[in-house]
Amino acid sequence: MILMEDVEVMQIDRIAALLIFSTSFVGFVCNTFIAVYIRRLSLLRNSFGRLLQLQAAGDAVFVLVWAFYFAPVLFFDIKPLQTLGVASRFAQLCLICYDISIYTHLVISLNRFISLYFPTSYQNIFTERFTTVLICSIILISFGFSWFLVIVDCKMGFSIPRWMLDYVSPPCEMVNVYYAEFFRGLIVISMFAITNTFTFCRMHMHNRKKQSESTFETTQQKKRRAVETAFVQQVTLQGLLYVLELVTYFYISNWFKVPTDAKSLAESSNRWPNFLLTTYAWILVHALDGVITLIFNKQFRSVLRHPFRSQATLNASKTPSRSLVGGKETTPVIIL
Repeated sequence: MILMEDVEVMQIDRIAALLIFSTSFVGFVCNTFIAVYIRRLSLLRNSFGRLLQLQAAGDAVFVLVWAFYFAPVLFFDIKPLQTLGVASRFAQLCLICYDISIYTHLVISLNRFISLYFPTSYQNIFTERFTTVLICSIILISFGFSWFLVIVDCKMGFSIPRWMLDYVSPPCEMVNVYYAEFFRGLIVISMFAITNTFTFCRMHMHNRKKQSESTFETTQQKKRRAVETAFVQQVTLQGLLYVLELVTYFYISNWFKVPTDAKSLAESSNRWPNFLLTTYAWILVHALDGVITLIFNKQFRSVLRHPFRSQATLNASKTPSRSLVGGKETTPVIIL
């Protein structure tokens, strides 16, 4: 591996840095906005909203590191910040945030799955306490796997010629990386991909059934169904992007292999395709998480139009977000 401090930065490297910064900055703005304002929306003051907030926070920190550390260090060639000791800590933070994101995606997928297949049990399962336990567990597990790699002496540095994070081998045994990162990520992403598929199919069948019975549905029920449909579409699309990112990073990128020495790499025609299929795909999927959430949740656009409006005013939305059952407020779920 060619570390950051081993080579000089060229003009083409600065172009890559600008691309990294612009994409990361957009992702940082979107995800930070979601993490800060999500609790102001009555529709998302529930288990699903708390998990979505954790996902946005993890994504925001991930792209923050790329936008304000890796991109500037690459663009301005800041030598004191290019050492392995510094770069490896920021790389470790990226891995923690990536793990938080994929585990949260898995739990959110299960959340939507249960809300559709077991709607009467949903409120009893995803309680405030259970959601808190899930959030703490996700964070602890993400930190645990990160420190496992540190313990087995697997550190990540940033390779300027390849524009990507890479493990320093030796001393890192790549078999540890394979099981701790790739294989584990493959299992988790496959799990929420399968879960999302079943959830999406269930939603599709439910919508077709309701459309045939549309004359018996009230306006409120139609709006509630539209909200749930948007949630499922959002989670399914985000999960699909993570599957595509995993495929491009570990498989398709192998069709565009690059040399290991800096001089040959600088002249390689595979340099840009390899970068776009690995580093950029990794950054893009975290940035798009926030963009997709904003697209599929109309209430966020109300916050954008009126950022200083009070929480009580925002809660008086035309879209019904809660219903009264037995005198208590409950988050709406579709009874199938």
